[in-house]
Amino acid sequence: MVYLESFPDPRPQTVFATGTHTTVGSSGAGKALNFASLGADATLWGLIGDDNEGARVRSYLMERGVELLPVTDPKGTMRHINLMDDDGSRISIFAQPGSHEFTVDVDQVRPFARVADIVSVTIMNYCRQFLPMLRELGKAVWIDIHDYDGSNPYHKEFIDAADYLFMSSTSHPDWRGFCEERIGAGTTAAIATHGSAGASGLTATEGWVNVPAVAVNELVDTNGAGDAFFAGFATTWIAGSDLQTALESGAAHAARAVASPDLAPVVG
Repeated sequence: MVYLESFPDPRPQTVFATGTHTTVGSSGAGKALNFASLGADATLWGLIGDDNEGARVRSYLMERGVELLPVTDPKGTMRHINLMDDDGSRISIFAQPGSHEFTVDVDQVRPFARVADIVSVTIMNYCRQFLPMLRELGKAVWIDIHDYDGSNPYHKEFIDAADYLFMSSTSHPDWRGFCEERIGAGTTAAIATHGSAGASGLTATEGWVNVPAVAVNELVDTNGAGDAFFAGFATTWIAGSDLQTALESGAAHAARAVASPDLAPVVG
C-alpha cells in the first residue's frame, strides 16, 4: 500500500508518499484471515508462486491461524500495488497478476468443502472449476462480486452460483434492483456494502434491512473492509442470527479492519 494525500493528476511528475505498508491480501486471503481473526477454523486453497513473496505469504498465513492448501502458480505470486488517498479510496495496480487460466484439481478441496460450514469462492477465473463440485455436494456457496457494474459478463457464472451474494454498490447504478432480482431467482441473501454509508441486506423472508457504518476514531487503511464485513456477517449468520444482527456484526468487524494497517484486525 502506498499512502497519498490525494491521487495525482494523470501526467508525468514526482510524487511523495505519506507512507507505505506491505502485507498479505487479495480477496481469498483477506476473507480467510478475517475468519481466523474471529476465531473460526479457516482453510484457504490458493495459487502461490515458488518465490520469495510466496514464502512470505505461507509464513504470514500460518502465523495467523489459516490452514493453507497451496498450489504453485507458474507465473509467480500475485502482487498488488494499492494507491490509497486520505479518504480511503483505492487505485489497485496488479504488478504481478499471476495466472488467469489454470487447471484446478477440485478433488484436493472436496473433503474440506464437504465438512465446511461456509464455502466462499473468489471470482478468480480458475475458481469457476469448483462450482460444479460444490453443486454436487449440495453446499451453499458464498460469493463476493466486489464492484460489479451490472453488465460485465465475466461475473455471470459466479452470480448464478451464489446462494449468498455480496457486492459493493459503488459501480452498480441499480444495486437495489439487482439484489431484488437475485432474491427472486432463489439467492438466500443479497448484501450490498456502501463504504462509509453502511450496508443493506435482503432476504425473501426479512425484506430489506439497512445498517449504518460503525464510526472509528482513526481511519488507518480501508483495504480488507469488505472481507472483514463478509466474515463478520457470515460467522454471525450461521450461528442462527437474523439479518439485522448479521449485518451489524459485519459492520462492526469492518470498522475494526479499517482501524488496522492489515486486512484482518487482531480481535480480543
